[in-house]
Amino acid sequence: MADDSVLKTGSTASRWWPWVKWSLFILMLYFVGHRAVGLWQSSPTIELHVDIRWLVPAAIFYLVGWLPSVWFWRALLSRMHQKPAWYATIRAYFVGHMGKYVPGKALVLVIRGALLKDYGAKPVLAGLTAAYETLVSMSAGAAIAIALAPTVIPESLWEKLPTACHFLRQQPFMLPIAVVIATFASTPFSAWLFTKVGRKAIPRTTETDVLTNISGRLVSQGVIITSLGWICHALSLGCVLQSISDSPIDFSLFPVWLASVAGSTFLGFVVLIAPGGLGVREWVLIEIMKDQPSIGTERAIVAAGLLRIVWFVAELGAAAVLYSIWPGTRRNGGSSPVE
Repeated sequence: MADDSVLKTGSTASRWWPWVKWSLFILMLYFVGHRAVGLWQSSPTIELHVDIRWLVPAAIFYLVGWLPSVWFWRALLSRMHQKPAWYATIRAYFVGHMGKYVPGKALVLVIRGALLKDYGAKPVLAGLTAAYETLVSMSAGAAIAIALAPTVIPESLWEKLPTACHFLRQQPFMLPIAVVIATFASTPFSAWLFTKVGRKAIPRTTETDVLTNISGRLVSQGVIITSLGWICHALSLGCVLQSISDSPIDFSLFPVWLASVAGSTFLGFVVLIAPGGLGVREWVLIEIMKDQPSIGTERAIVAAGLLRIVWFVAELGAAAVLYSIWPGTRRNGGSSPVE
């Protein structure tokens, strides 16, 4: 009887949990939308137009920004003696992106593992390394956003912060240096944790031993290489902002672009109920950019919406093209025919 009660409780929870997730997501979208409308109505009216010519390089920069992550994912696979061809890896990575639009985002790992199954990688190892890559990439983004915080916080916000925080404004390099030291000092622990989790996730076979090849040095390389991807994503935001601006592009705002995309994407990632970070990413982008003198509230709102559209269309287009072009002859295990 007790076992039946537990089974019924578990079944009820699993049946209602999707409704709870979608309800929370809709509620979050309502508050974000309400905040955006309120900011728009309270801001001075300005004339905006969109120059779509800038949206093309914005999409290109966004897609190119994921290639460093592809390199790191393949490096992790290689350390585990899985060597799919480059094209097969790129294809699996970008097609897998579409899985993040399902609440929970775990479908990303399933898709990537399934697509590499016949091209030189075992699905469990492909999914596990994809998870490692995502965690390292998002951690690098969070570190960048924190490091740049003192340089992008507007004057109006500094006035609201406690006096104890003002030393960061006076010594703007202290926080970036501390973040860099903490990030690289933690990589041996991250490597150990990845190995430990991997050993528990994979059935105990001789293949489990390959997990010991993940090192702090490899994780450090991942942090550095994926940081280059965030720079490309920042340039994508810069192009979107330029598409709604009449003045020449202002590269002095690059720290704002970088902190905005890195911080907003990371927070969108950690909020699992938000498919693709929808709502969360836009809210963070707006809040960071609205008080920047050369951007303002209305441009921040429009740029956040445009960035969502550009990135989604770029992801959808890349996934459709890559999925339709096969990497070559499929093989059940072993390396893909083209390295």
